[in-house]
Amino acid sequence: MTSYSPVAIRIEPGQASRLADLAGDRPLVIDHYASRRCGVTIGDLRVRFETPRPGADVVELDAIGSIRVLAEPALLQLLGSGASLRLRGSFSVAKVGVELDHPELWLEFLEAHPERRR
Repeated sequence: MTSYSPVAIRIEPGQASRLADLAGDRPLVIDHYASRRCGVTIGDLRVRFETPRPGADVVELDAIGSIRVLAEPALLQLLGSGASLRLRGSFSVAKVGVELDHPELWLEFLEAHPERRR
């Protein structure tokens, strides 16, 4: 794991405690997947609670309360341009997603990183 990077992901104050309940003692990890077909790259940001495997290439961002936030290094500029977490669904089936302040930067990111990722 790479050292701390001063990127802060926002969350609505009312959702922060719910996020902490979902996390338990696990860090929140943000990475992406991408697939290139017929010259077009599609992909999405992934958010999940898990302990990264040893040697995983992640960077620690600003914590959200007591929750450690880790991200793929390639995403730092994208997330640093402004991002917030959104919780959807009930507690038993809650989904956490990233909402970008400038979603057009995601398309630029995919063009700059066309390699396939799972």
